[in-house]
Amino acid sequence: MNTKIDPFLNSKPDEAFIRRAIDHANINALRLALYQQTRDQELASMRVEYSLRAGALGDYSLASEHHEEVREKALAYLLSGDLTKADMPSPSESEKLIELYLGRKVSAEEARFGYEELSFEEYPRDVEWGEKPPSEKLNDFQVIIVGAGISGMAAAIQLDRLGVPYRIIEKEQGLGGTWLVNDYPEARVDISTHVYQYKFEKNYPWKSQYATRDEIKEYLEHIADKYDVRKNIAFETEVKEAKWNPSAKRWDLCIRDSDGKQEKLSANVVISCSGLFSTPKLPDIEGIERFKGKKVHTTSWDHDYELAGKSVAVIGTGCTGCQMVPGLAPQSGNLTVFQRTPSWIIPAPNYKSTISTELSWLLDTMPSYWNWNLFASYIADIQIQDLQAVDQEWCENGGTVSERNENLRNLLTMYIQSKLVDQPELIEKCTPSYPPFARRIVIDNGWYDTLNRENVELVTDGIECITEKGIKTKDGVDHEFDIIVFSSGFSTSKYLWPVKYEGKNGATPEKLWAKDGARSHLGMTMPEFPNFFTFYGPNGQSRAGGFHSWAEIWSRYVGEMIVNMIETNSQELEVRQEIFDDYNQRMDDAMSGMLWESEGGGGYYVNEQGRSGINMPWSVHEFYEMVRHPNFDDFSWS
Repeated sequence: MNTKIDPFLNSKPDEAFIRRAIDHANINALRLALYQQTRDQELASMRVEYSLRAGALGDYSLASEHHEEVREKALAYLLSGDLTKADMPSPSESEKLIELYLGRKVSAEEARFGYEELSFEEYPRDVEWGEKPPSEKLNDFQVIIVGAGISGMAAAIQLDRLGVPYRIIEKEQGLGGTWLVNDYPEARVDISTHVYQYKFEKNYPWKSQYATRDEIKEYLEHIADKYDVRKNIAFETEVKEAKWNPSAKRWDLCIRDSDGKQEKLSANVVISCSGLFSTPKLPDIEGIERFKGKKVHTTSWDHDYELAGKSVAVIGTGCTGCQMVPGLAPQSGNLTVFQRTPSWIIPAPNYKSTISTELSWLLDTMPSYWNWNLFASYIADIQIQDLQAVDQEWCENGGTVSERNENLRNLLTMYIQSKLVDQPELIEKCTPSYPPFARRIVIDNGWYDTLNRENVELVTDGIECITEKGIKTKDGVDHEFDIIVFSSGFSTSKYLWPVKYEGKNGATPEKLWAKDGARSHLGMTMPEFPNFFTFYGPNGQSRAGGFHSWAEIWSRYVGEMIVNMIETNSQELEVRQEIFDDYNQRMDDAMSGMLWESEGGGGYYVNEQGRSGINMPWSVHEFYEMVRHPNFDDFSWS
């Protein structure tokens, strides 16, 4: 378990150490933490700037002329020894503090979401009973959660706080979802660790600025143990089918464990937390079964296979492929990467940086700095939304997407040229024809540096077939390999698969989604599927924001639905068809203003029918208001 060791257990840090710690801080976040403690009006009157890096990536930063003053005030405060934490600010007080951080007025929606992201409360997205029912009534209510990943555990912890019985069915041998199965070399998160965490768990001792797969797995194990989730998980067990029982107004489920033993379950509510990235996909290439060498998908990495001296092929250059290849190249004899579509790759200076001892000390010691550091990371993350929307006026004047998106495109193109300056043929191969964010953007893990290695080749000729000895490309060349690595991602359009779900009147997801792919209301509910919720369901991918935060928000939404069921003695709830239809129509209309379908990117963002079935068009704050609390009138209750 990752536990924090205090290097100053028997001594206090000296001034030089504290100065270094302050130098590691986000200066605007430090200013707000210091102001919250001292109410020093000089801190409140400092100027904040909204700037665009290279005309593209926005950020709110404290004007440079104030930096040294903040550092000196923070030093004096930290040396004073009086570090008693100020009273927790109320939501209205937090709104004023947020405005000081941003240097502008904020909307009520921004203030509400920001308050939760600041995480001052013990459990910022809690659900409460109007009047908690007796235990015997609660014990008659049963929830089944499918999947023990990030969202499944968020749901479990919310239900446990309510005292609602639940059971998690997990097909894998351990918890963690995608972070359990994706243990390929170099696997790590591509968003700041300070965003990628639950807000109910305070100041976890992260080691990395961008956590590795092993560190994330360790974190989730810690959460499961601390919140006692593990006792309710059935590992190596699959839900084979789930059918709505109209007479009992419950779900009848059939589960099977790894020994083949089947069990029948009955539940009032089912929550599917199987997620997007649970069904590995092999590329649609003729002859995969013929290859006599080693074959491996990135979700089933063979750590015992020795790559030294081997001829290695990698098919796929999305996030996983670009992240993994720099780790494979030094181990391999030679490495050939087969690319169909290049990715836009953005540098992140701190991508492999650890969280320094000094910064760790500051997060532990400076009251409220941890909270404002979280807020700073969240604010930085949501700026990407401004690069996803189509500016019609800009396009009518000959531009692509928007001025800021085009500026980013120019910036990343220059980055490619600078990294591959001596290989002009690679520059052409590595420069996408679509704009940034039309597909998922990739953090640079050393991709271009790896392509410059002598033992690495990038092949962009289409693959004709896989042979017994390797891969034949459409130019007629036979490439021989010892191992083929399939970095081909997931069948993201197969929501709920492979469980056979059947709702009312014989309804199945396949029937409901036959026209143009998977749809839902708010990513969570569907008509004819009473008492059934999906987390990270169709069009449930937010345009920005930490995944753990959304898992908490979904858990609150469903928790309030369950509370209302129990308090009103309702047995059945179902989203009304007209609400479902209206939401999807509004979503389709709003999607026309986004770049995913219109700018030739697509990737897994666009389904087989050509519709964006993953992302949503709503901004973070727009969607937050839709799911902050359920509108009970959107549902039929009985």
